[in-house]
Amino acid sequence: MNKKWALVIASGPSQTRADCDALRGLCFTGAVNCAVFFAPWVDELYGADPQFWNYYGSKLQWFKGRRLSRSKAGSNIEVWHGKGWPRTGGNSGHQMLQRMVDIGFKNVALLGFDHQHTGGRTHSHGDHPRNKDIKLGNAQNTHHWHKAMNRTALDLERKGVKVLNLSRETALTCFERMSAEDFVNDYGNHKG
Repeated sequence: MNKKWALVIASGPSQTRADCDALRGLCFTGAVNCAVFFAPWVDELYGADPQFWNYYGSKLQWFKGRRLSRSKAGSNIEVWHGKGWPRTGGNSGHQMLQRMVDIGFKNVALLGFDHQHTGGRTHSHGDHPRNKDIKLGNAQNTHHWHKAMNRTALDLERKGVKVLNLSRETALTCFERMSAEDFVNDYGNHKG
């Protein structure tokens, strides 16, 4: 395992199970929300919204890693507030990137960070159910997400953090792009 890198897997519509599988075991990895169903082996699972845990929590009893949220969402879920960051980005992926920096990583790779509706889809797993009882969002505010990430990219640069965006499709232009395959070749097998 490469201990210099962390990986954050989000649920952007271009994210694939094959990309997740190719990156398995390369470095410390966190998943965001339903990305855990594509990468059940991750070290941490982050869902900022209690609504995520209310709906999916019982469907994730098999998950063995750390469970984190921005607010108290259950007895087996740790709270991570992300203190010191001037913005949350309005999405869990943004916050999980910040968490990786908070726990000490200076190199972070991103997968599934489309920050746009790709091919008319909102998530790689399809839309979350939504009704009067279930209030899960379906990436309605992506047009704000990349603007917030542009500002956070400047914060990361000041902290000396390198970020690579491995997403197949993305609206983000603030990070260097690389394919998952090239990342495996360049940073896998304990490489820099």
